[in-house]
Amino acid sequence: MTNQMIKLDDISFDQSYQNLFQVDDARLRADALQHSTVPRLRAVLNECIAFIKDTYDIDALEDSRISWYPQFRLKRKNELTHLYDSAYASLGGKQSKEKWHGFKRKDGKVVQILPFRYGLMLQENGLFIQLENYWTKGLTDESHRKLFDFHIECESLIHSLCYRANIKPLYYHGDGCEPISTLKEHYDWMAENSYYDNFFVSEHVKYPILSDDLHRIADDYVTFYPVYDSYLQIAMGKPVRFLELVGKLNQWLRHADKFSETESPEDADELVANLSDDDLAKAKEAAEQKVKVMPSIRWQIFQRDNWRCVACGRGSQDDIILHIDHIIPRSKGGKDTLDNYQTLCHLCNLGKSNKDATNLRNRR
Repeated sequence: MTNQMIKLDDISFDQSYQNLFQVDDARLRADALQHSTVPRLRAVLNECIAFIKDTYDIDALEDSRISWYPQFRLKRKNELTHLYDSAYASLGGKQSKEKWHGFKRKDGKVVQILPFRYGLMLQENGLFIQLENYWTKGLTDESHRKLFDFHIECESLIHSLCYRANIKPLYYHGDGCEPISTLKEHYDWMAENSYYDNFFVSEHVKYPILSDDLHRIADDYVTFYPVYDSYLQIAMGKPVRFLELVGKLNQWLRHADKFSETESPEDADELVANLSDDDLAKAKEAAEQKVKVMPSIRWQIFQRDNWRCVACGRGSQDDIILHIDHIIPRSKGGKDTLDNYQTLCHLCNLGKSNKDATNLRNRR
C-alpha cells in the first residue's frame, strides 16, 4: 500500500500543527514532524505529481526524485537536540553521474547533484511553495548564469506564471542596482556579485489549512512547474520546452474554465437531496471519526503508540498517514480522554466500523 490512496480531501493541517513548532521537547517535535507532518506533505506532493501528468503529459519522476526532511534514523546514539522549524517535501533532480552535462563544477568533477529543489514547506506561519536555487554549492558561475539567462529570455511569461500561481521571486540589489530595477539589471548585478540563491516563494496559506487550501496550492504548484522543468532541461544540456508546456497549461486551463461554466450551485444541492438514508448515516459516521483532538493530546497519543498504527503496525516509512481514533465512539458515550484514543493509519481507520469493541491496542 502506498500513499497514492491518500487524497487531498483527506488531508489537513489544523492548529495543532502550528502549535507543534512551539514544543520545547526537541525529540517530540522532530518525531511529530517526521512521522505525522512529512507524510501529509508527501501525499500532497504526490497529488501534484499526478496533476503534472494530467496537465503536461510528463512523468515528473523520470528525471526527479522526492526528498523530504526531517529525515533521521529511528535509532541514534545521541539524543536529538535540534529544534526543527520546518517540514519539507520536494522534487529535485536525481543524483546521477550521467544526466547533468549542462552544468559544470568548479573543481572539474562530474555534476551529480543539482542546486535546485521545488517543494512544499510547512512552518509556524503556514504552508507555501518554494523553488530554491542554491542549496548546494560548487557549480561554476557559467552554470548558474544559464538559469539567469533563461529567466531574462522568458521574463514576461514567467511573470505571468508568478501572478497565476501566487508566487514571487526574491531578488538581490545593492550598489549599482536599485531595489526597483529591471529583471535583467537584477540578474546582471547578482551574477557580478555571485548571488545565485534566486528563490521563488508563494504566498503562505495560514492555519487551519484545509483540503480546499491544498487543492489551491496544488494548482499553483502545477502552474509554476514549467519553470522547474526548464531548469532540469538546462542541467541536462537540452533545449528548454517552456513554451510547449505553457501551451499545454493554457489548453488545460481553457478546458477547466469550460467545465466550471457548466456547473451550477444547484447541482450540489440536488446531489445531497438524492442521497439515501444509508449514505447520510455513513457520512455522519465518517464525520464523527474526524472529531478534533486537543493539540496537546494528539502528540502524546502518537508518542505512546510509537508513531505506528496499533492495528497493522505501519509507520510513516510505509507511506501512510496517522490518525487519532476514538476507541469507544462519542455517540456511544466515549470520552475525549487519553485512554479512549488510539493511533490508526488512514487505511485501518477507513475500515474501522462504529462499534463498541474496537480497542486495537489490546489486540496487538
